[in-house]
Amino acid sequence: MKQFPILETKRLQLVQIDHQYDQSYFDIMSQVGVTKYYGIESLKNREEAAEIIDSFQTLFEKNQGLRWGIVLKETKEFIGTVGLNNLKLRDKRAEIGFDLHPAKWRQGYTTEAVKAVLTYAFETLDLFRMGAITYPANTASNQLLKKAGFTLEGKLRGYLYQNNQSHDALVYSLLQTEWKQPIREAVFEIEERLQYKDHMSEIIKKAEREGHFDDLPGKGKPLDLGQDYMNPAEKQLYKTMKDNHILPRWIELGNEIDGLKENLSTLDTKEKRKVIKEINKKTKEYNLACPPSLQRNRVSE
Repeated sequence: MKQFPILETKRLQLVQIDHQYDQSYFDIMSQVGVTKYYGIESLKNREEAAEIIDSFQTLFEKNQGLRWGIVLKETKEFIGTVGLNNLKLRDKRAEIGFDLHPAKWRQGYTTEAVKAVLTYAFETLDLFRMGAITYPANTASNQLLKKAGFTLEGKLRGYLYQNNQSHDALVYSLLQTEWKQPIREAVFEIEERLQYKDHMSEIIKKAEREGHFDDLPGKGKPLDLGQDYMNPAEKQLYKTMKDNHILPRWIELGNEIDGLKENLSTLDTKEKRKVIKEINKKTKEYNLACPPSLQRNRVSE
């Protein structure tokens, strides 16, 4: 590779890391939350960051590694890195690694960057195997790899040494043949929030618009819903269903949850925990079925 490859995604630009990013890289790698499961100690000064950046360039020149800086397209902010470690072009394999500033966690940036790097590795470099080494307790990274299609191969006992202590490591891998499966695009959908779609409500609303409910007893009566529904369409839907005794399951669940909550103050600690567990179970089912504006919070113990 003579020229460093610049990659782009919808929100990110993956760039070559040079010394203009010394401070930004230090700001990330000096945080214990970032290096806790990284295999190195937190950086103590900017000079250490500059030395690591020099090592990125050396590995690139020797075709032994590639490390991209993750930069937000909109603000040009440097928020992390992603790259290929232990790159062996002749053997068609490498290991992927990544880090991200804590302020940018849980926004799908790492997933987006990893997808771009895997695409480049398998389709441009024609690598066959991509590996990954993680700490067993690094739940976020382990889940990301699984969603990307990686397979857990096993555990390396005492493989990592950090903070004067040896740690076990998990080994993951993804093969080029697995990456090319049609489901790969679906795996990488960013799961920031639940996208609600109530098919039953859509069917009923359509029937109502077409006049199929016009002769039912509930049409035209004053609304008495027992609670305020902000969406007028939801008011009319609830009214029609209520007056015709076809309330959806989420209404029943809401009543059951309210009934359980009323009795909480009278229960002892052991029984209270049991009821809270039941409430939260019903709340999860309720939130999957109800309109988004009516979702409820879990009860904490």
